[in-house]
Amino acid sequence: AVGSHRSALANLGVVPAELDEATRRVEEAVKRTLASERGRWILTNHAEARCEYEIAGVVDGEIVRGTIDRSFVDPDGTRWIIDYKTSMHAGGDLGVFLDEEVRRYRPQLERYARLLAPEGRPVRMGLYFPLLDAWREL
Repeated sequence: AVGSHRSALANLGVVPAELDEATRRVEEAVKRTLASERGRWILTNHAEARCEYEIAGVVDGEIVRGTIDRSFVDPDGTRWIIDYKTSMHAGGDLGVFLDEEVRRYRPQLERYARLLAPEGRPVRMGLYFPLLDAWREL
């Protein structure tokens, strides 16, 4: 599997000098996600589950395009929009770091939620940090 991860990363434009570290991070993220209750919940085969879900539409008169990392409808009928973040945290207060990431990515996720609002169901959003096994609902 390591060879296929390296090939996939190279195809995505990761330069050869960074392939070993990038491959290690991908494998660690997958391992931690599968070991995490939250990670397994995100990857469960939910209704209308999609990965790399490309969406487009108009928000406030502006064309918006994006790719949602993971989206699904839970048993309560709520649409989830989840963005994966492979950010590393190198010290300091983890809570402050996660709060800053929420502040940084909230506008993007809220645009996605507005594009999906015509479905007529509740929408919830979250950021998942597989390398930290951390979760923030927005």
